[in-house]
This record gives sequence, structure tokens and C-alpha cells, in this order.
Amino acid sequence: MKQRFFLRNFLLVTLPVILVVVLLGWMAVYVINSSTRKSIAELNRQTVSRIRESTELMFSEADAQSLNYSITPHVMLRLEALLKNGYTEKEYMDVSYMIKSFVDSNVNSKSYMHSLYIYLNNVNDNFFASFVGLANKSNFRDTEWLEHARTQPLELKQWLELRRIGSYALTVYLTDVLSVFKRIYTSDKRNPVGVLVLNIRLDYLNSFYSEYLSYPGQTILLINDSGEILSGTGLSKDFSAHNFIGIEDLENDFFVAREDNTAYGVTYLSLVPHTASYQQSSDIFRLVIIAIIAALFLGGGIAFIVTRRNTRDINAILQLVDAAEAGKPLPDIKPSSDVYGYITQSIVKGSLEKSALNMQLVEKKYRLEAMYFSFLQSQLNPHFLFNTLKNIFWKTVKLTGEQNGASQMIDLLTGVLHYALVNSDRFVTLQEEIDNTEKYLKIQQMRFDNSFHVFWDIDIDTEAVKCIKFLLQPLVENSITHGLQNMHSGEIQIEIAEMKGMACFSVIDNGTGFSETRLAEIQARMLQEDSPVMSIGLFNLNKRLVLTYGDSSALKIISRPNHKTCISFSIPFENKGSSEEITNERIF
Repeated sequence: MKQRFFLRNFLLVTLPVILVVVLLGWMAVYVINSSTRKSIAELNRQTVSRIRESTELMFSEADAQSLNYSITPHVMLRLEALLKNGYTEKEYMDVSYMIKSFVDSNVNSKSYMHSLYIYLNNVNDNFFASFVGLANKSNFRDTEWLEHARTQPLELKQWLELRRIGSYALTVYLTDVLSVFKRIYTSDKRNPVGVLVLNIRLDYLNSFYSEYLSYPGQTILLINDSGEILSGTGLSKDFSAHNFIGIEDLENDFFVAREDNTAYGVTYLSLVPHTASYQQSSDIFRLVIIAIIAALFLGGGIAFIVTRRNTRDINAILQLVDAAEAGKPLPDIKPSSDVYGYITQSIVKGSLEKSALNMQLVEKKYRLEAMYFSFLQSQLNPHFLFNTLKNIFWKTVKLTGEQNGASQMIDLLTGVLHYALVNSDRFVTLQEEIDNTEKYLKIQQMRFDNSFHVFWDIDIDTEAVKCIKFLLQPLVENSITHGLQNMHSGEIQIEIAEMKGMACFSVIDNGTGFSETRLAEIQARMLQEDSPVMSIGLFNLNKRLVLTYGDSSALKIISRPNHKTCISFSIPFENKGSSEEITNERIF
């Protein structure tokens, strides 16, 4: 009991507090998440804009180098002659040193630049490379870019390629670069005369992008139109071997910010996982958890105090109840600090005292009624009656010299009266009840000249079932008196069977039956508390069945006028004990 009270008080105290804390915490988290999502989206957009500006500033170096040669005819002519003739003359050697110094200084001054190649159309496939000077397929390792440039359509003025190169001599060390291809034009020709290749260090570009990472799990990518990742940071995979597909699908899991550059055919992406928006609300979530734990401890303390006070008052009430049940004097009520508890105890004590007085009055009334019925029964001396009937029986036999109808009826009547008056047990075996009913039916058949027939259908162990007296006699009496009256071929069928642990009884006759109105009246009378003027037999039987076995054993009546009437009921099959254990106080 204490545990139940403690649990109830604990829930009453802590649940409202926890609900308020959770609601306020949820609102705070919702507001912070909404604000955080907006700030993440804005910062993400700014990040993409900045990385685009910085990256395209690197790409613009290719434009600057291309312009140096396109707008200076003198330099272009000397470079063209150098690539065409090689080092055949000292003059070309001096030109090579001059251009190499100019190119190397530009490459060295830009930490993101790996190398720079300049190619002008010539039959020897000579090109100029930073830190090397004049180069071709015979003395330079990285030449595949030249074939790539030739395979691209002339309309494509600039593009990007992700490559891995080892430029210098026979070195085995390879470097990942992002190559910016730029067509070289002259003012007097419409078609390009060559190509300039700016190789940007990929590790520098990736490191540069990582400086813009602001959130855990953020990813910055540079991809081309084919979905190939050219550069990026924040991914665990090798970017050069990874294709990026389905940007639209990322919005389910990421804050996506993007900008496109159609000139180079690339897209800049910044991806921040949605979980980043929850990081800033984690502190509030922890505070909510701490508040809930505090509420649990505080609620537990308050519930303990309240429970101890309540159980003290309840124990006092239980002492009053126990004393009342044991018939002892009720203990005095000690004043309680709780006014309501003291008032409750006083009310309970007064109620118990009143109930005790009522019980005494009921007990006295019960004893008086028992004495009265015993007195009435004693007025009719069964031995005198049986002895008289026996004398009449033998006198009738003496007159005729043998058994006759009168003697048989007297003998049967003697058995019925003996069953009713002499046997004091309230519960008998089902076989005894059947034997008594058969005697009653034989008397009635003799009275009515066998105008009806009785059929028994018993499918049960009649010695194993105990029941109250006169279960069947009122039903067959009802069939004979009301159903089969004035009939010459009446039938009564009595069925007793076991079903689902119950003994099921049915009495069926082919008499006049009941109309719907009459049946409704009878059923209503059986529900009355006081005995009705008519249908007393059915009323008494139904009342005894309900009082002894419960509402489920009440009579059920089905009638089709002038065809068939069935009255049925059921009682428990197993005998649970003696009659005193079932209802000591009931007298039928």
C-alpha cells in the first residue's frame, strides 16, 4: 500500500514539473534551432561566395599569363621562333633564358602554382615549361596534356582537368594538380595558335578550402559538369577517384549552398549536415535533463513526506476497521496534525459504529425469522403425517387385496412429502432431484389419465452433481398446469447435459405456450423483488437460482405459441462445497 501511495504522489508531484520543463526546453530548442538554421544557411552561402572569389583569382593567373604573350607581338614572335627552331642559334638560347626567368618568377611568387606550360603550334611539338625551359616529348615526362588540348573542340576556349604529373626529369614522385587550360590567340588570326596550361597544386587548393570549414562534418567541393570532384575538403574519400552525383538529393541531409561558373563549367558547393544545427542546442538539452533529474529527486522527497503522512492516517482507519470486524471496542482517535485526516478518521469511526448497530439488528431479525419458520414447520409433525398416509395406504390395499391406483398415488405422495419435509439438507444430488420429479410426474399422469408423456434425455453423471431442491418440479408443474391443460397428446421433454463445466437443464413442452405479451409480463415479474400474485413457481425458482448460483443461472424462456415452449437454466457442474459454504444466510 505504501508503495502505491508513494508512486501516486510521486507522479502527481513530478509529472507536471517534468511536463513544464520539457515543454519549455522544447520551445527553447525549437527557437534556437530555427535561428541556428538560418545563420548556418547564411554563413554557408557566404562561404561559397568567398571560395569562388578566391579560386577564380587563382584561375585568373592563366588569363594574365595568356595576355602577356597575346598582346606583345615581339615576345610572341621570339617564343614562336624558339619553339620552331630550338637551340640552333645562340640568340634562341638567350631568348629561352629571358622567357624562363620571367615565367619562373611568376610561378615562384605564387605558392599555389606548381608549373606553367606554353605551347605554340610547331611541327616538333616543342613547348616551354617553367623551371625547365624548352621541352618536348623526348626530354619531358608530362606531355599528355598536349594530346588532351588537341582533342578538345576549338570552340572550347578554357577548361579544367584533374591530373597527376611528374614533370622533372626521371622523378618517380607524382603530384596531383588541377590544370587550367587556356587557348592562346593572336590579333591577326581567328583560330587559336596554341595553349597555355597552368597547373595548380591540388593539396594547396584542398588546404585552402579547409580554412573555410566552420562546422563539424562540413564539406567544400569543386566539381565539374560531369559530376567529377576536382577539389574538396571534409571528405574521407580520395577526391580524384570520386564522382559526385545528385546535388538535389543532398538537401535531405545537408544545408546546401552552391554557385556555378559557366565559363569553366564548374560548381562550388558547401555542404553542412543538418546535425550541425543541433550542436548549439545541446547545452539546453543538457540543462533540461538536469532539471528533470532534479525534479525527480525533489518529487521523490515530497512524495515520501506526503506518503508517510497519508499512510499514518490510513493505518489509523484500518485499525478502526479491524477492531470493528473483530467485534472489539473501537480505539480512540488521536488528534492528527492534518485536520482533514482527523475529520476522515472521525467519520469512519462513526460509520463503523453505525454499521455495527445495523449488523446487530439484522442478525436479530435473521434469528427471529429462522425461529418463526422453524416454529411453523414444527406445527406440522412430519411423522404424524407419514404414519397417517401409510395407514391409508395399507387400508386401500386391504380393501382390494392388492396394489391399486389410490395406493400407488398415496405411496408416491409419501415419497414427495418425505423429500420435501424430512430431508433437512438444502443441497441434494441431482439423482435425488430426478427421482422426486419422476414421482411427482407419475402422480400427475395418474390424475390426468396419462394425457401427456414424459421423455428424459440425461447425459451427465447425476451422482456427481449437487443442487438445491425442486429445480425441475416447478417447471414440469408449469408445463402440465398451463401448457398441456385440456390436451390429450401432450409431451414433456426433460434434457440434462454437461457443457463447459455447467450442468444445463431444459424442460420443453408442446403446449399452448406464451404470447409475446404474456412472455414479457412473466419475465418482468421474475425481476421483481417481491413475490407476484401469479407465476409464483417460476418466480421462486428463478429467485433461488440467482441467490444460490448467480445471475448467469437465471431462467431463460423461449416460446412459440401452440408449438413449443422451452425453459432452461444452468448451474455449476462441480460441487464446490457444502451448502453452508455457499450461502449460510439463505433460507428457501
